[in-house]
Order: sequence, then C-alpha cells, then structure tokens
Amino acid sequence: MEKIHPLLRLHFVVFLWGFTGVVGKLISIDALPLVWLRILFTIIFIYLYLRLTKKSIAPKKGLLKTWIIAGVFIAIHWYAFFHSIKISNVAIGLSMLSTATIFTAFLEPLFYKRRIKINEVVVSFIVVACIFAIFQSEGQHYLGILFGLLAAFLSALFTLINGQIAYKASGSVTTFYELLFGWIFLCFLMIPSNGFTTVLNTSTEDYFWIMILGGLLTAFPMIESMNLMKKITPFTLILSINLEPVYGIIIAFFIFGDQEQMSLTFYIATIIILLTLVFNELYEKKIKKNKNQFIKTS
Repeated sequence: MEKIHPLLRLHFVVFLWGFTGVVGKLISIDALPLVWLRILFTIIFIYLYLRLTKKSIAPKKGLLKTWIIAGVFIAIHWYAFFHSIKISNVAIGLSMLSTATIFTAFLEPLFYKRRIKINEVVVSFIVVACIFAIFQSEGQHYLGILFGLLAAFLSALFTLINGQIAYKASGSVTTFYELLFGWIFLCFLMIPSNGFTTVLNTSTEDYFWIMILGGLLTAFPMIESMNLMKKITPFTLILSINLEPVYGIIIAFFIFGDQEQMSLTFYIATIIILLTLVFNELYEKKIKKNKNQFIKTS
C-alpha cells in the first residue's frame, strides 16, 4: 500500500472504521463478550505484526500506569459504543460518537493547562442543541444516546492520554499493551456476567465477523493510521475521521434498511454537528496559519 497516495489510504481506513458499527450490529452476542473477543483478536493480530516487522515489544516501566489507565478507558469506550448500537441502532451510536471532538475541546485545557477558546464554546453550544433535538425526536433511543455520549467522552480521554505519551514509545507497542490491559480488565467483568459461557456458545458466523472486526476493521486501521501520521498533517487526519459517521450511517442504511430509518430532525441535527466540527477545524487551521505568519513578520 506504500505506493498508494496517503490521502486515499487514509479515507480507506476511515471507510473501514465506518463498518465497525455495522459489523457490531451483525454479531448476535452482547456487547461485553463481543468487545472481549474483539480485543483478543486485535491483540493477536498486532502481536503477529510486531513479530513480523521484528519490532521490540519490551514494555517501558515508566509507561505501565498510563497504559493500564488508557487500556481500561478504551475497553469501556468500545463496550459503551457497541452497547449503544445494540440497544438502539448504528446511526445513533455513530452520531453520538462524533461528539468526541467537543469533549476533547473541554478536556484538553485540563491536560495541557490552557484556556478554553471562544470558538470551542460556540461549537459546544451548537452540538449540545443538536443533541437535545435528537433526544426530542428519538426519545425511544435515549439509552442508546447516553451510552453513545459515554463512548464519545471516553474516546476523548483515551486520545488525550495517548497524546501525552505519543513520543515515549512506538505507537504499535503502546496500542498492544493498552489493549492487553483493557482485555485483562474485561476478564474481571466477564466472570459475574457469564460472558465466558457466551464465548463458548458463540456461533461460527459470529466468530467470522468478530475476526473481521478484530483484524480488518481494528488492527489494520490502527497500524495503518499510525503509519499515515508520519505522512499527513493532524488536521487532515482529524478532518477525515469526522467522515466515519457519514460512511457508517450510509452503509448501515443500505444493509439494515428500515431498522436504520430515523426522523428528519435526526439527520438535520447530525449534519449540523458534522459541518460544525469541520468548520471549527478549518477555523483552527486558519488561526494557526495567521499566528505563524505574524511570528515570521514580527
């Protein structure tokens, strides 16, 4: 894939991510054993990748605590996301997940000791208003909306934690250990919920989709996105990732049909959320560019 343009590779990765919700809906088992199996297969695939590329997987003692915390967050994040989809639908789960950018905007000042920007406050008000509109029009899916928002919040936390250790270890090694610790954490939740019984009784068809989910839709995009970060700007990456809900909602509609049919208010609110996030990213880039020009001329 090295010969393919980085932007095309990036959109292929985002397109694959758009399938995760659809595949999660196709798998018949509950969210907890589903995520436990997803992480297990992803760990295996990443381990094989590290071995094939002859990369060291020796853990760094100074990062173990951070890896454990991040691993727990990503495990709960995936559980909340898939649970949201299973108790509502793919459209609800993905539209709520897109609000992770807003949670990041408010959490980032706490992590990096900076002030909240005015544009972030304005964007947040718009997104909150859209979420309220979705609550009003899709009230029967309120639990799915809440779990989707929890998934978005944890996604923001996970991203910010990883941002602080990005240059302290290889991205693939960090991902391997975070998922390993997340999987161990889920093992403790699987015992009281009879999750292991579900795993033993899972159908061959479900295992097929779980392997697709863990390999093609998780391990490969994670590794490929880390490789692409060396060739594209963070702005391009963030802007492209905002297309994941669009891809996912369209794919889900074609596969599940009426099950994914939502009200007009839902679609309008979701489009407003996505456009607001895109315009905010464009605004941030313009401000940064103007600031750099000012520094050069002063």
